[in-house]
Amino acid sequence: MDHTPTVFQDTSQAFSWNWTHPIWGQLIAIILTTIFVFRVYMPSWDGVKAPLVGYESWFEPALSVRMRFAKGALRMINNGYEKYKNSMYKVLRNDRDILVLSNKYAEELRNLPSERLNSIKALVRNFGGRYGGIELLVESDIGTRAIQTKVTPNLAKLTDGMRDELEYALAHDLPVMEDWTSIPLLPMMVKIIARMSNRAFVGFPVCRNEKWLDAAAGFSHHVTMVQMTLRALPPIFRPFLDFFLPSSWKYRACIRQGKKILTPEINQRRFREATDPNYEKPQDLLQAMMDLSTPGQKDSDPEDLAYRQLVMSLAAVHTTGSALAQAIFDLAARPEYFDILREEVNQVVAEDGEGWAKQSLNKLRKMDSFFRESQRFNPPSLLGFHRIVDDPEGIKLHDGIHLPHGAHVCLPSYAISKDPSVIENADEFDGLRYYHLRKNPNETMKHQHAMTDKNHLHFGYGKYACPGRFFASNEMKMILATMLLRYEAKYPEGASRPTNMNIDEFMFVFPETPLLMKRVD
Repeated sequence: MDHTPTVFQDTSQAFSWNWTHPIWGQLIAIILTTIFVFRVYMPSWDGVKAPLVGYESWFEPALSVRMRFAKGALRMINNGYEKYKNSMYKVLRNDRDILVLSNKYAEELRNLPSERLNSIKALVRNFGGRYGGIELLVESDIGTRAIQTKVTPNLAKLTDGMRDELEYALAHDLPVMEDWTSIPLLPMMVKIIARMSNRAFVGFPVCRNEKWLDAAAGFSHHVTMVQMTLRALPPIFRPFLDFFLPSSWKYRACIRQGKKILTPEINQRRFREATDPNYEKPQDLLQAMMDLSTPGQKDSDPEDLAYRQLVMSLAAVHTTGSALAQAIFDLAARPEYFDILREEVNQVVAEDGEGWAKQSLNKLRKMDSFFRESQRFNPPSLLGFHRIVDDPEGIKLHDGIHLPHGAHVCLPSYAISKDPSVIENADEFDGLRYYHLRKNPNETMKHQHAMTDKNHLHFGYGKYACPGRFFASNEMKMILATMLLRYEAKYPEGASRPTNMNIDEFMFVFPETPLLMKRVD
């Protein structure tokens, strides 16, 4: 028998053992070229047949569309809505493909359990997955449960502390403003919201600890920077970016600082509860999470609870501060509303005093309407109701469409809210739009700022809508009502309402946009 090695055997041996053999270089080149070609020219395949929007020609690479989405998301999403608002379409975001559904599916999707359609996993994925700093939310929903079952039902008990913190913020963070003074509105509102929110989240005196406030603000800022950077490059680079990005180092430093401050507070509360029969538990989010945690489980660990407080601050402070700043920018652009809203505030104060009890805030219906209309024009995101299909079998919709496991779906919240077939005179800013709609005795609750439906998705929708939206709405009313009683506001000479900017689906104003304010009380 001839035992002479064949060419194939020689090549096989060389391929297996000789790492300097040219075939290795050729193979690696083929693999990298294939990845590059698929990355550049092909959208990802998720098993869903839906029209792709954003292409300017048949030959345009997918990578080009993804990169243009960063600046052109508004146009792409709106174009898709105009063509496919009764079905669905895909947008190519740089980090993944997003399936944008018609809101005709909202009712059947809104209350599906998280085991089938998961909102938390979508949130974590939007922030960069395990590199984004909020991945612990997947491990437990204790924060959401604490807000839903402990905070929202007891908003009235939080009002006094929040009002106290508002007065502290106005006295310490705002200049005197006896004459017209230029202030950067957005950072100022975020700072006030941070103080008030932390009074409700971690209680007094931690809420006055500047190192804690710096840790919470720094965590929010650096996590957002990481999110934007991770989105700008393919997911394959995330492990390297996580190691080299300064913002990744900095948000982890904020976590360490936050744990250092809050862990002793948690341990002290537990010690007093165990040893002092007269101890009264604080009324705040931290205590609610401590009470809901399971002894011996990770969510009861003081460091885990401290980390979660930073994540809750990320969710609450910047979105609420931005919404309030947007509303004040809208108010300054339409000064006729100053007298309308101020008259309403004065009427409530005459009846109830300036204590801002929950029932007093509920009487501010014109202000509530103004906030909802401002949110309609200036939402934090063009897309809402983000979900990941978590059911291994996928989800079959009423018309037979199948959403496969792992698909990232959402609804075009901004396009819906500007659709003339949904909203009458949709392009007209009417600050009293929802005030008038609530005069209908059958719709007094439906059109509140914090309420959601399939046409108003900026707070989400259904079982997993934003749990803190009622808290945020009350917070905004307290601040604006107080400011209306004490300050005037206008744009600097020659300036007007700042134009919103977009990065991906996010909408915001330039952070340093100034506004002139003057104290009048």
